[in-house]
Formats: sequence, structure tokens, C-alpha cells
Amino acid sequence: MTTSSETPALAGAEIPVELLFRVPYGKVLHGRDCQHLSEDRLASLQPATDLDRQKFKVCKTCLVALSGATPDDFDSFEAALEALPIPQVHRPAMREIAEGLDKTRIWIPSSRSYVAVSAGPGQDASAFFNKGFVDLQQDGGGYKRVLMAGFSGTQTNTFAHAPDAAPASCPGCYMQLPATGRCDACD
Repeated sequence: MTTSSETPALAGAEIPVELLFRVPYGKVLHGRDCQHLSEDRLASLQPATDLDRQKFKVCKTCLVALSGATPDDFDSFEAALEALPIPQVHRPAMREIAEGLDKTRIWIPSSRSYVAVSAGPGQDASAFFNKGFVDLQQDGGGYKRVLMAGFSGTQTNTFAHAPDAAPASCPGCYMQLPATGRCDACD
């Protein structure tokens, strides 16, 4: 779970404390419908106090949602794929994967990095549809990544770093030369 990087009192100061909640013994404040919280944690939410508001950070997702810029919820999976936008070439495979999933809730978070589907509010996402892969929730827990055809999984916007040159060595004893360029043992 991510939290805001500002100090607790500054991040989301405009959000009324009445809209914030805390899981017992938790140190992060959430909105009532936080997608990070499981069903049992949503059921155990306690209203945040003014002291909680001063001490604890607000979940980044809830901070965005409660500030008015909510994640986009969609009525159809197709509309969400179009809004992200997912490449046309990957959509048929993604539709096939989504076919067997409960898509009661379909949303794109404020990060605009994926389309998520779940059985409803408070339920873990059953799948995250990214631009080149899908992370599917497994029965035993965790997620399995399914790569789309033609997706290499490598980032193309990174620059290769040239390897550092090998340090100079003494031609007589083959020891690494100090910064002066003169061998301490041979000279």
C-alpha cells in the first residue's frame, strides 16, 4: 500500500476528518471504500479522530479519491480497455481472460497504469489488465502474470549504461595503479 509523501497534516488537509477511517491499530487513514482493504478490514473501520488526522498519513489512492479526482469506474470492460488505452492487438486475449471473471466492479486507478476488475467494493481485484500483460489472482493467493503475445516485458525508455573501463595496471607487477599512475611497488 502506498501512502502520501507529504507530512500527515499537509497531505489531504482539505479532506474533512469525518470522511477518514482507520483500521484498528493501523497507522494509515483510508476512505470508507478503499480498494486496498479486504472485506474484513472494511468491516472493522473506525472513524478517524482529529489526533489520528494529525499523526497518520492518508492512503494515496484514498487521498486522490477523497480530493475529488476519483478513479474511473466503468460499466463495461470494453469501455475501460478503451479509456486506458490497451493496444488493439492485446484486447482479444484480454477479453478471453476476463470472460470467466466476476466484473461487478471495473476501474482504472488514478495512476492510470491498469484496468482492475473485482467482485465488488472491498473485494480483492481478481485481475489487473496492464498494457502488455495481465496479473490474475490465484486460488491459493498471489497473482500469476500472463504476458500478451509480442510483449517483451522490457522497458524501452531506459538507456544502456556503458561498463566502466578497467583500471590501469602496472606492466611490471600487474598491480592496479594508484591515481598518480606510478606503481608504488616498482617505481
